Amino acid sequence: MTDGKNLGALLREGLEFESAGQKEKAVQCYEESIKILKAQTKSVDIIQQEVLKRQIQSLDNAIKKMGVPKREKMDNENQRNDALSILGELGLAVSQGEGPTLNQVVGMDDLKKELFTKVIYPIKFPDLAKEFNINMSGGLLLFGPPGNGKTFIVRALAKEVNMNFIYVNPSSLFSQWFGNFEKNITSMFKAAKMLSPAILFFDEIDSLFPSRDQTTSDASRRGVSQFLNEMGGFKNDPTKPVLILGATNVPWQLDPAVTRPGRFDRLIYIPPPDKKSRSEIVRLYMNNVVRKGEINYEKIGELTEGYSAADIEFLCRYSSQKAFMKSIEGKQNEIVTMDTFLDALKEIKPSIHKNIIEKYMKFELDRKS
Repeated sequence: MTDGKNLGALLREGLEFESAGQKEKAVQCYEESIKILKAQTKSVDIIQQEVLKRQIQSLDNAIKKMGVPKREKMDNENQRNDALSILGELGLAVSQGEGPTLNQVVGMDDLKKELFTKVIYPIKFPDLAKEFNINMSGGLLLFGPPGNGKTFIVRALAKEVNMNFIYVNPSSLFSQWFGNFEKNITSMFKAAKMLSPAILFFDEIDSLFPSRDQTTSDASRRGVSQFLNEMGGFKNDPTKPVLILGATNVPWQLDPAVTRPGRFDRLIYIPPPDKKSRSEIVRLYMNNVVRKGEINYEKIGELTEGYSAADIEFLCRYSSQKAFMKSIEGKQNEIVTMDTFLDALKEIKPSIHKNIIEKYMKFELDRKS
């Protein structure tokens, strides 16, 4: 049998290399032998399968004893290093397993449900998703007023699915991409594939891909076209997906082609926190403050209509700082109280106005009509 002949030759070569101290070559021979043995287990009876499994285990033990990483592992490490080098040249960084979890995202229950349905479950249950013809093609665009946690949510999503997180910040890219826009877009997508499973996140994507009708820059027009070509031809491997996400405060300024099917075709509105969420943000912040008195969190939630999540965090920080400074100045028993917050609210005003929310609502209606 050909497989048997190949197997015998590989085992002999492996033993010779091992005896000569050439461990990496010996490991390669043993790995090829394991592949042949695994293929043979599919066409023999149960008794013979057990014999083959013992042979596979014996070869695995021999590989471990030599202390040489498997070739697949070495190839993966080399590929990761190449991808990191590409991204490093573009001024981009990669993280994995860092940041918050979705449980730390206050409120937004509908958003979390949508993320689990559209993103997390298809990644965690790829076989089941395949049976229902659910795929991860296209991208996801988060939009809404600033300061409400779009980047925070994406980082939490990356941790939830344990994927490499590639953060694309336009402010660092423009100097790197000047005169070289299209080439670097291609390189960026290539690196993301090499690092899969990964999330490629474009913050303030409107500044990278503005409407081509409204820009006079040839480089920007070419960049948008190249990005759309890359994304349109992007085929995801269900076992090693690359999830493409974007965030913007001004979705109406994006080139319309960016949100067509197969591109950023799934849009999710990230609203300001509601009353309950605003109360919870204050409560969570104040959990870390030891010197505090009675605080009516529900009342603060009522009084902070129009405040973004960032506004509320600043309100908490400002209140704590005021109490801290009074302690420094001699009031040894000073603590953060409800009155401290009420005083701070006279100075800290909301950043989100009603007309801004109405603009997002109109965008949603126009998009769905």
